[in-house]
Amino acid sequence: MTPRLVWVVVALALVASVALGATRGRDWYAARQTSAANAAATAAARQLAINFVSVDYAKVDADTARVRAGATGEFLKSYTTSVDQLKKVLVANKTVSTVQRSEAALVSGDLDSAVALVGVVAPTKNTAVPAGETKTYRMRLELRKVGSAWKVENLEFVG
Repeated sequence: MTPRLVWVVVALALVASVALGATRGRDWYAARQTSAANAAATAAARQLAINFVSVDYAKVDADTARVRAGATGEFLKSYTTSVDQLKKVLVANKTVSTVQRSEAALVSGDLDSAVALVGVVAPTKNTAVPAGETKTYRMRLELRKVGSAWKVENLEFVG
């Protein structure tokens, strides 16, 4: 092998190594970004579900404001439309619901949208059940990244 051929082989090996390293680095970075987005979306879904179920008739304005702050799109529109009626029912029945336990799992997600399932166990008291009863809710939430925050654009109860 001539010295010139050795240098050509070394240069080609170096170029191939740099290209492989750059490709692997880009793939690692993209996977890391997606993983972080999925974790943030799951946490946001859990928190919105908790906010949605946690209500106290004495603090109903603050409770419903928290839900609206985590909502966007169709869910925000629907919730805003029905919130006045909801407030009347909560106050009339003196409803208090607190979340005792919550579990969340990601169904699918990417950098700007996600679907999560959230289960919530909530002891609930009202005028009809003053001693309280424990209710279990299972929800499917569709989330969208709005600016730097994950917000729920659709919420449906599932069996």
